[in-house]
Order: sequence, then structure tokens, then C-alpha cells
Amino acid sequence: MKLFHPYIRIGLLSLVASSICYSDTQFTGYLRAGVGLVNDGGKQLCFQLPGAGSKYRLGNECGNYGEFGVVHDFQLPEVDGIASTLNITYYGMLAFANDGDEDGEQYAPAFRNNYLNIAGFSESQPKLSLWIGKRFYRRHSIHINDYFYWDTTGPGAGIEHYDLGFSKFSYGFLPNADADGDQTITHDVRFSSITLNQGGQLTLGLALAQPNTRETTSGDDTDGWSVNVIHDQEDVLGGTNSLTLQWGEGALFDPGARADSTASSGDTTFRLTNTLAVDTMDEWSGMWTLVYQDQTVSDVSSTWLSTGFRTVRSFSQYTSLAIELGIDQVEPENQSSRSLYKLTLAPQLSPTRSYWSVPVFRGFVTYAAWNQGAEDAGLDSANGFSGKSGISAGFQVEAWW
Repeated sequence: MKLFHPYIRIGLLSLVASSICYSDTQFTGYLRAGVGLVNDGGKQLCFQLPGAGSKYRLGNECGNYGEFGVVHDFQLPEVDGIASTLNITYYGMLAFANDGDEDGEQYAPAFRNNYLNIAGFSESQPKLSLWIGKRFYRRHSIHINDYFYWDTTGPGAGIEHYDLGFSKFSYGFLPNADADGDQTITHDVRFSSITLNQGGQLTLGLALAQPNTRETTSGDDTDGWSVNVIHDQEDVLGGTNSLTLQWGEGALFDPGARADSTASSGDTTFRLTNTLAVDTMDEWSGMWTLVYQDQTVSDVSSTWLSTGFRTVRSFSQYTSLAIELGIDQVEPENQSSRSLYKLTLAPQLSPTRSYWSVPVFRGFVTYAAWNQGAEDAGLDSANGFSGKSGISAGFQVEAWW
């Protein structure tokens, strides 16, 4: 016997569909998908220098990736005929990744966002909000190499947007647990929207990591601290320039990440990034970036220097050519230096002339060359190329909404 009559099942499905399409619910997402091959045969391979924190992404992203999110605003009941001042919002997101080699690939979705946010509970601070759950937490990244240099995404709780007058204050309680159940808790304090000069704003972040280990386990009990400073300046060569300085020690030796309970007290990182993005909605637009990092982990030091640009030449409202050049160099202690040079040409179709125009459909040809040090470190670990250079070509689509 079936559980419901067919007409009842249809009614239930209609009810679910109407609730999903409710005006207080929005859908968000991101996708990139593509196919490609390499000149020496086989599927597309991507080029990233061992020891570098990122790679230049245009024509250099293997596999498929997608994020599917929902944002729902709760409708709250009136009290004595007066509408509630509270705003309660749910944020959910599933992320999927696979190699893109065949149909029916096995993959496990990841819950990237799953949290509630409440605001409107303070008359004196109308924008003050409280959040609890798992979320993308106030991330900062460089688009052309997909480098998230300040990203403490994960579970936690906190407050945001407390108005101090000269800045907005936020605090995050961010626990990070290991397989033994030991925790390292990060107290993340940020001051944003600090006006220093005309067209310039400063963001200051201070973080302290404290171990929270069980007596029955042998946790490392390593604390740590970090500082992150970002200065965003408008009207630089017609665009926006972002300069970042970061320092971290101990469990927060990577100042842009969540605490690492396996770190030692002597682990440190100094990092500088600079990014200039120019998007004039005209024939030319682009982005340039510089990354310098000096890091010591387990008493072994290394430096990473990276610079690159992507420029887009628009020929019409819909057609353009993207050109990206990226150079990475890593100097590991007591090892040979490593270098990688990567150049991509990508004809594109998109809705507007903007650098950020999506969805974008592109073909690409990528050439990369590297030295013996990079080869020895495993850059071509798949043995996909006969020498210390290679070419990949293919097609990709990218969008966010």
C-alpha cells in the first residue's frame, strides 16, 4: 500500500516547491567546469610550483567545482500588532568537486556554510549581528591565482558590525579540533572600515590561539598569535589597490588560516601581498598581483615570490581575449631554487565588457616552463611531459550568482 494517494503526493510536492521558491529565499552559487588535454598526450594537467601557496588559474584549473547555496530570511510574527525588528537569516551551502574525467564520478559534498545570523536586536546598534554555525568567515583573496590569504572559514560563533564610530568591530570564536578531540581555540578580533585618507580604508585583524587539550591526550599545547593589516585605496590608475601585511607565530604561524595544533612555537610567517584591479568597462581591464612570503616551519625556512597579471581586451560587448602571465619562485633552505613561468591566451564570450562579467565561456591555450629544481621537487609528478615545459589546451565555463 502506498503511503499517500497520488493527488496528495502532488499536493505535497507543490507545497515544497512553493516554499523553495518563496520570495524570502534566494539561491547562490559558483561553478567552474572544463575539459582539456596536453601536448604530450593524456588529459589536462595543471601547473603549480611545489612550495608555492597558489597557482595562476586562467587555463590552469583541472576538474570541476561547484557551490550551491541558499539564503533564507525568516518571517517573524507580529507582537501586539507591531512588526518584529529582528532579522534572522539562514545561510547554507554545499560544495562539490571531481576530476571531470567521466560520468557518474564519486564525490562527497562538503557543508561549507550552515549557520544562522540574527540582527536588529539592539536599538543603539541596528547593524550589530550575532552568528553561530559553520561559514565562510570574512575571507580575502586574490582572484587571478585564487589565493585566499586571509581565510578562517569553518565552525564558530561571533558578533559583527559593532559600530565604534571610527570603525566596525567584529569578534569570532573559532575552535579547531584534531582527530584526538583536542582543540585550539582562536579569538579573532577585527576592526574594519577605518578611514585613513581620502579613498583609503584600513582593516586590522588581531588573533590569539589557545590550546584546549584533554589530560588523556598528548596535545602539543602550542599557542600562537597573528596580525593582519589591509589597506584598500581607490582611484589608483583608475582602479583599486589592496596592500596587505601579515605576521603569524606558533599555532597561527599561517596568519591567514585557522589555528594549526601541530605547529611548534618557533614556526613563523611574514607575508606581503599587493593587488591592483582596474575595470573601466572599456576596451582594457585587468589585475596585477605580487606575493612575498618568508616562512619557517620545523626550523626549516623558505621564501616564496610570486607576481603576475591578467589583462582582458574587449572587442565587442560579448567577445574578449584574456591574457595571463604568472611567475613563481621558491627558495627552500638547503635545496635548489625552484621557478615556474606560465602564460595563457583565452578567447572569451560573456554578457558585458567588464572584467568580472559572468557567465564566461572560454577556450584556452596554456604554456608553462620550469627549472630543474621544480622538476626535482615534483612539479611534473604525473610524468605527463617529456621535458621541463608543457602545453595544455581546452575549454572552460565559469559563473557565480
